[in-house]
Amino acid sequence: MIVRCDKNKNCDTIWKQALEAIGFERLELKTVNKNFKNSSELELGSKLNWAWLADINARIKGSLGLEKGETEARRRVLADPGPDLLVPLLKTTNCVLVIEDFHYLDDMQKIFLFQQWKQFIDNEVSVVVLGTTHRAVDIANSNKDLVGRISQIDVGHWESKDLERISELGLNHLSVKSAKDLRIFIASEAAGLPIIVQQACLSTLTTEGVEYSDQIRKMKLTLRKDAVERSLHSVARSRYTQFESYYSTLIRGPRETSRKYKTYELVLACFTLDPIKFSLSRKDIDHRMNKLRLPVEEFPPAASLNSTLGALSKFQERRDIEILEWRPREEIFYIIEPAFLFYVRWRTKKETQPEQLDMFEILLKSIWNLPDNRSDLRLSADQKIKN
Repeated sequence: MIVRCDKNKNCDTIWKQALEAIGFERLELKTVNKNFKNSSELELGSKLNWAWLADINARIKGSLGLEKGETEARRRVLADPGPDLLVPLLKTTNCVLVIEDFHYLDDMQKIFLFQQWKQFIDNEVSVVVLGTTHRAVDIANSNKDLVGRISQIDVGHWESKDLERISELGLNHLSVKSAKDLRIFIASEAAGLPIIVQQACLSTLTTEGVEYSDQIRKMKLTLRKDAVERSLHSVARSRYTQFESYYSTLIRGPRETSRKYKTYELVLACFTLDPIKFSLSRKDIDHRMNKLRLPVEEFPPAASLNSTLGALSKFQERRDIEILEWRPREEIFYIIEPAFLFYVRWRTKKETQPEQLDMFEILLKSIWNLPDNRSDLRLSADQKIKN
């Protein structure tokens, strides 16, 4: 039984959706633990249907009631959904409840949900909860009784070596020469998404004028980094341009006309710097902000940056956007949509720029690159540094 969550779901709708997802034709009975039977004895019929499920619920509550037709039984069950109906179902059949996109639920609904979840724990019924890795702690925080009773399995993103293998197999099959470091570059920029690796390789070939595989052998095609970079930009602008409206909204931020600094735009710009990251700590943001080569008057103070991060959640909620997340307790800023990270990095063409040097390093380089006949000036400057 799969239930997909969103910010509009509450506990009642989740339990109801779970019950509506039952496929009786796929259910089989399991051996029932005797400890699970109550004084009225849980009697299981051979036919699994809504009447059977309603009967289970009635007998567990100690009230037998009259036999019910299928339609009436379904109406009765869905009229008052809850974990007390799901527990015996999950306990006695081969059905498994899967809660998907748990992180989208409202925080209060998470708390309510897992307060009720204790019924599953007490009856030794396991449930699968799917959500983003950085929100896994929310499950335990929603109910302290769940601490120690949760097994977290991190699926993670595709590893770079596996993504690199996609381009290696495909390009070798087409007899396209490609350096390993170039394939690694494509894999690292794919934001963990294999489809972007495939799209980048395809775009690189088509921009070279290739339409059929036999053309490649005649051309003796070799992949170049500049062609790959152009292709990554082309993929971002052609395949993921739906993110442009989100990007434009986010960089404007709230109270655009009254804000002195382009803080929202600058925070996103931090993700365009290497190495690629899905999340940045507060210190990472400060460090990368220093690499953006901003004029002093455009550099946002700490108070402006803190205000931006703090207002991000409500700003997105009002505009029905769920792409970025600031976790104040951890002081970590996340891009929770991998494709958006790719788009942010490649929406504009990359330009080769000299490595940013801090003022001290620039001064040292300028000194030690002086010609030998200026040794007196070098010594003078060296003395000033020591002072």
